[in-house]
Amino acid sequence: MPLEGVDARGRVRGLMFELTVEQRYRNTQSTNIEAVYTFPLPTEAVLLDLDITLGERKLSAVAVEKRAAERDYEAAIEKGDSALMLERAANGLCTLNLGNLLAGESATIRYRYAQLLRFEHGSVRVAIPTVIAPRYGDARKAGLDAHQVPDSDLAVAYPFALSLDLEGDIARGAIASPSHAIVTLATAMGVNVSLARGAWLDRDFVLTIAGLEGRSLATVAKDGNRYVALASFCASLPRETDQLPLAVKLVVDCSGSMNGDSIAAAKRALHRILASLHPADRFSLTRFGSTFEHVTQGMVPGDAAHVRAVAEAVGRMDADLGGTEMLSALQAVFALDARESRGTGGHRNGADVFVLTDGEVWATDEIVAAARAANQRVFVVGIGSAPTEATVRGLGAATGGAAEFVAPNEDAEAAILRMFARIRAPRVQRADIAWPASAGWTTPLPTGLFGGETIHVFAGFDTAPSGDVKLALHAKSDAAPLAATARLPAGIDADRTLARMAASTRIAYATPEEGLKLALDYGLLTDRTNLIVVHERAAGEKAVDLPQLAQVAQMHAAGWGGVGSARAMMESSVQCNMMAFSDFDALDEPQIRYRRSSAFDSSAGLAALEAFFVALLARAPDNLPSSLEELARMSAPSRLVIDAKARVAAGEREIDVVRAIVEAVWKQADRWPQHRIPLSMRRGMRGLFRDGECAALRAGMLAAVDALLATRPQPALGRVM
Repeated sequence: MPLEGVDARGRVRGLMFELTVEQRYRNTQSTNIEAVYTFPLPTEAVLLDLDITLGERKLSAVAVEKRAAERDYEAAIEKGDSALMLERAANGLCTLNLGNLLAGESATIRYRYAQLLRFEHGSVRVAIPTVIAPRYGDARKAGLDAHQVPDSDLAVAYPFALSLDLEGDIARGAIASPSHAIVTLATAMGVNVSLARGAWLDRDFVLTIAGLEGRSLATVAKDGNRYVALASFCASLPRETDQLPLAVKLVVDCSGSMNGDSIAAAKRALHRILASLHPADRFSLTRFGSTFEHVTQGMVPGDAAHVRAVAEAVGRMDADLGGTEMLSALQAVFALDARESRGTGGHRNGADVFVLTDGEVWATDEIVAAARAANQRVFVVGIGSAPTEATVRGLGAATGGAAEFVAPNEDAEAAILRMFARIRAPRVQRADIAWPASAGWTTPLPTGLFGGETIHVFAGFDTAPSGDVKLALHAKSDAAPLAATARLPAGIDADRTLARMAASTRIAYATPEEGLKLALDYGLLTDRTNLIVVHERAAGEKAVDLPQLAQVAQMHAAGWGGVGSARAMMESSVQCNMMAFSDFDALDEPQIRYRRSSAFDSSAGLAALEAFFVALLARAPDNLPSSLEELARMSAPSRLVIDAKARVAAGEREIDVVRAIVEAVWKQADRWPQHRIPLSMRRGMRGLFRDGECAALRAGMLAAVDALLATRPQPALGRVM
């Protein structure tokens, strides 16, 4: 693998967390390579910078519209230059493409991201994802291209080094890590936290800072000629004296990926939940995997007899249900006791759903959409060494619930107590925020608002605001609204980080056009923009051949599927019996189909050539035509078919002639930008045109296609830099 290791250094100031990550690559092969690595980022992080050091040169990437970035990247590779492109593969996943790393060459890639942390009932949690555990389902249906799909390999190991500086009040808390052994050292600014011994990219790094007093904060920063403000409120809702009973539906993931550490933690959590129930509460328990099983017969009372019976069932529970069909299980749970789910069963808030899972599924968007439509709050505890944050946080955020995470060595009790404090708290029916000046824009408040936790809100101003920002939470009870105040400071932060983080938040609520403009203006990585940098090599230093694809595999996530530390298994040569991969859907190459427009004229000219190009797209790269008969069936322009027949009659091999036509037409792809070409398809096609054979034939076919394109004038296409 070309990845040699990863170093990270970060800083926490107040609730702002910034991390710079260095990935070190080296090409040990005898030919140039294209390294492709999909890696995780926190779902709420904003990627700010990307640069590469290649030899003596350091180059910084810029944000470019996605399709233009892909074209520029491919063009650089074909010219023999080196290029670096970062693309968003999915929520919380990025794919890095490093093309034309020459034999024996090394490169260091650095990226920096920022994230806003939160006080949660007196504690702050910092989580740095480092590995992607295998997920159930089809990644292609989740929108990933073939080269973006991560793969795990028990035989790889990447060293990981980390240093964090905690500055100010947050450094006074009780610092601990349930994921790694750490060393703390007092500094002039606070505390430095580093890893006590060698670590690996086989588990997420987690740091908890407890014993803190949450307070409201505010800051103002420059945003070009304007200003952006951030108000962070920490408000506590009073407990109601009329503790009405709850209705809660418990759901536990018993799929194979939960085997080992995760299912043990889930069972401990369930026992703690059962112990917290009151006799007047009502609850149900459902476990799921490839199928689901209702352990209780609908909703049952939280009395001693029912709690004891369910606790015995939990003790016998195991991760023995195969795959992770979370969607069907949740839909069945949402349908349980609809009367109580609507809040007419005498319980305070209606029925809520409480899920324990590692979230290792690809169908996150579909699951979140179903939960949102069910109109029931979902509270999720993500368990394991590398839970899927997008699934866990997405379910909570979409339904007005909440999300927590528990590492394998972490006591789940604190997370369970926080969750039930949220569930039992009076619901916030409305929240109002008042800025001291008229704002040009504001970001909306989250749907799930709970006492004792931080709420972040951005706003934009033409002039620097000053004074108090006030938040009012209106609970269901008739009591007066709870108010919290954050005072804007007199000083203005000149750093652009806050403005870029605000822009990233605004993109989620903007129209596609507005979102693209924000991404380009602020240099952000999004669904519609990539980060790219091209290193133009001197004439004698360019790559001669197209690069070999070198996809960087993931380390096996520690504890996933019952497997312990991947590093330990490598050293002891233990053979492990992993969950059968037949439990996962096959990840076949996607079938891309296009409907041919009736406006295409298949006899001659540019329209016929476009129709033929569209037909090629439907078959690329593995099912391309190889005969003249296939060309005719695909409605290739008659002038090309006639030329091809003449060349075959003159002694050229039929397969060579047909492939020369395919190559000549494919090289004109930029003339039809409306037809999306996945990057994986570009790579596959590029590999077919690598040899230098039949140069005269290929040149002749290129000339024939050029002549066909000249049958009518074409608009000039400006080059996108």
